[in-house]
Amino acid sequence: MRFLMALIMAMANLAKGSVVGLWNVADKCWQTAWSWLPGGGGGSATPRPLDLPSKDVFEIDRSLEEGHQRSADILANTSQAMQIKLFAAAKPDDRFMTDLSLLEPGQQEWLAALSTNERAMRSISEAPESKILMLLGGHDGAVDGLDAPKNEKPKASIPGLVTRMSDFRNRLPARESDHVLAA
Repeated sequence: MRFLMALIMAMANLAKGSVVGLWNVADKCWQTAWSWLPGGGGGSATPRPLDLPSKDVFEIDRSLEEGHQRSADILANTSQAMQIKLFAAAKPDDRFMTDLSLLEPGQQEWLAALSTNERAMRSISEAPESKILMLLGGHDGAVDGLDAPKNEKPKASIPGLVTRMSDFRNRLPARESDHVLAA
């Protein structure tokens, strides 16, 4: 009787091991088949956790960006030469968003006319501030290949580029009558 009991237990253990073994073989085949598909791989049914930065990292990045923006604002309002350098160094699409409030209208017109000449913009952005100030003072050729701006006042009867740029930067907020409040 003991012999039969031992034989039954051995067969049960063998069956248990073979079922698990059979399951492992089927799982391995399944993973291999899925790995052949484009975008397949992993083969596991459980998704991998995403490795996202924590909220603290986002806060640090935000405060760093705000600090950079404050620094750029302070730097832009230090001198006329720095405003011109920032204008010249900006991308062509972003140039007219640069603050030129320290420049006279004639100087702004001169700079706007030069903005289509990328070579001139590059030479201005690479020039030292002292050379740019000499150029603004009326010294032709202080920056290679550039003439100094003329100190003429723009015509008051025809709105120039300077006034259009100022209007664009200083748009008035929308009137309250244009907004519809939902009840």
